Amino acid sequence: MTFEQILYIVEVAKHRSLSVAAQNLHVTQSGISQAITNLEKELGLKIFYRSRGQGAVPTDEGKIILKQAYEVIRKVEEIKETANSFLSTEAEELKISSSPGLTTFLVKAVSTFNHEFQDVHMEYAEKNVSAVLEDVRQHKTDIGLITYSSDWNINLEGVSFEVLFEGKQKVYVSKHSPLANLSSVTPQELLNQTLVTYKGEFMQYFIKEFFNKYKPLRILFTSNNIEGVLQAIIENSAITFSPDFIMKNYQPIIKGDILPIDLVNHEPVNFSIGLVLPEDKNLSTLAKKYIDYLKSETITC
Repeated sequence: MTFEQILYIVEVAKHRSLSVAAQNLHVTQSGISQAITNLEKELGLKIFYRSRGQGAVPTDEGKIILKQAYEVIRKVEEIKETANSFLSTEAEELKISSSPGLTTFLVKAVSTFNHEFQDVHMEYAEKNVSAVLEDVRQHKTDIGLITYSSDWNINLEGVSFEVLFEGKQKVYVSKHSPLANLSSVTPQELLNQTLVTYKGEFMQYFIKEFFNKYKPLRILFTSNNIEGVLQAIIENSAITFSPDFIMKNYQPIIKGDILPIDLVNHEPVNFSIGLVLPEDKNLSTLAKKYIDYLKSETITC
């Protein structure tokens, strides 16, 4: 058994693909395939089921082997980081990837974090959930923050997901809306409304399911500019759906210009905000410290 074989099975498991693993590791697909076959022969068990339709899917025994493989790679990374700490004189940096709409949580934590670590360069990128997961797997980013639903078919292989808190889907309307005096509303009561939506994966998934079950609402516009979405609601031009933990920190909601209403008689929407961390790499001291600040901020949200 070699370290390269351990590296190969972990990379294949992350993507469930020999070709992607070969591309990422800059080796040939046949080389990876043969290395895994030799390892399976040495261990006397199959690590992956391989097929054209499903790709490379870990067997039950393979999942146990992979868990130990991640631990081996983490230890090697720890040795490298220890060595680098003696040699590095460059300013430290921390990279964060996040799915859309979660900037508020990150910025609050950054402000507090920078009081203690003023020389740290922070780099933040907003991406879709799949891209955040891939950034973490490939160590392009130190920490990922995503909105997640168990209803989505998302491959979490190669990363760990830690729930920070769970949310509730609500309807948001202008204080001048005829719906403003209601404490709850049913889907049927919304069918004549005009909708404005934030362009995020979770929201688009929810809208698609809602339209399939009931009927399409007239959409005023879809945007990744939250300020534009909020302004359309304030002016009573449209309503929106949104998780409560995202909306409640914006000033129009705090001031009462936009009001939240419970959505009832609709099947529960299971979603949460959580941290995505690499399984095969130890977190740096900086990353751990930032996560502590982030958790402190989410507790007060």
